[in-house]
Amino acid sequence: MFRVFCAAGRKSLVGAAAFAAFAVVAAGQSSGVAAAEIVITVTKFHALDRADELSSGDFFARMRINGKAAFSPVLTGETVFTPDWKLTLPAKSGKNDVNLSLIDKDVSVDDPIDINRIAKKRDLDFTVNTKTCRIEGFAETYKCGQTITREGSETKKASISFTVDVK
Repeated sequence: MFRVFCAAGRKSLVGAAAFAAFAVVAAGQSSGVAAAEIVITVTKFHALDRADELSSGDFFARMRINGKAAFSPVLTGETVFTPDWKLTLPAKSGKNDVNLSLIDKDVSVDDPIDINRIAKKRDLDFTVNTKTCRIEGFAETYKCGQTITREGSETKKASISFTVDVK
């Protein structure tokens, strides 16, 4: 009789622990804990003028979300690239502020490349909603997987094409 009682007590204890673990996970997801990943894929960029005076630029991309950053490898030697760079960072459930930059790597100070049509703003700021897969902050709203193309107009400018996905 005692063994049956202990076994039943152990089963209910295990069940209670499993329920408590589920409740903690569910509460964490609704409070903005990382629930997804945002992936930006840079499919093409074209340097529209010289990034460096003496050579072609050494380009890389940077994505920032919630204080974290992801970097691409550095490419050099061309003016038109089709890199297929995938930049991935964890994101909270819902709207996330995203920053995308194209940068010329230099020995002393890296130079931001202008990929934004807004004057005196070289990088791109936009929001990604991980629940609806909507990208906002441009003249039009995009959905995940659509190609977004932007072009700068100041010195050291480029055109960039990329997609945004949520995993």
